[in-house]
This record gives sequence, C-alpha cells and structure tokens, in this order.
Amino acid sequence: MLRHLIRIRYLAVVVALVFAVHALGFLVLGVLRAFQAYHLLLRPEALQGKDPPGVHIAESVDALLFSLVLLVLSLGTAGLFLTHSDDSGKTDLPQWMRIKSLTELKLLLWEAIMATLVVAAASGFIAAMPNLEWKHLVLPVAILVLAVSYFLLKHTESKQ
Repeated sequence: MLRHLIRIRYLAVVVALVFAVHALGFLVLGVLRAFQAYHLLLRPEALQGKDPPGVHIAESVDALLFSLVLLVLSLGTAGLFLTHSDDSGKTDLPQWMRIKSLTELKLLLWEAIMATLVVAAASGFIAAMPNLEWKHLVLPVAILVLAVSYFLLKHTESKQ
C-alpha cells in the first residue's frame, strides 16, 4: 500500500512540468507584448492613437510576472514533493525557494500573486486613464484585503 502511495508522488513531476510549460507560455506572451509595445512606440502616430503603447508595456509586465509566479509554483512543487528532507540538492536553490511545507509554498505564492495583482491593477488604471470609474477600485480593494490577511497570518505565525 505504501509503495503505491509513494508512486503517486511522481504525478507531481507531471504537474511541475505543466506549470513550467505554462510559465514558458506566459514568458513568450510577455515578450511578444513588449515587442508590440515598442513597435508602437517607434511610430510617431502611436502616441495619439487609441492603442497606447503604455498599455501593452503594462500587460507585458503583468504576463512576465505571472510567468514568474508559475515558475515559482513549478519549482516549489518539484522541491516539495520530489526531494527528500535530507537532500543536499536544495542548497543550490536560493534561501527563499527552499520550501519545507505546503504552507511555505502557499505563503510564497501569496506574495508573488499579490505583486502580480498590483501590476494588473496598474495596467488597468493605465488602460482606462481618461475614464476612471469606481469599478477600477475593485482590484485594489481586493489586494488590500489580501495584504491585510497575509499580514495578520504572518503576525500570528511569528507569535507562535
């Protein structure tokens, strides 16, 4: 029975590889959006047009940050499920990537997703700059709720 359960952990290899492929896809998407933005920026009529290059740059940064989130998720999943606790292979990773538990992976992803959401909110502001409405405050309020809950979780964790 235990051998069957140990074999199941190798499904984490498939999951980590799919996360890495998705990260690569978002990396390509971010580079393509950056190329499109700088292509528009080099045209003189682009600054007066309805398709401002700043929106493409912000979307590129958003895609690149999400690519990093997926890469962290891929490496964290692989490190958590595929290495032994006494492995010296984890010493090759930076200190912040040495995941020891699922809770640590969750907190690391929480930080990365909040950073990505901040960039997404900024790109939303840039895209709707002349016509900002109250609905553009939904994402910043959600980020604030996530940040406060993350702070409270870390604060209670440090007391224990």
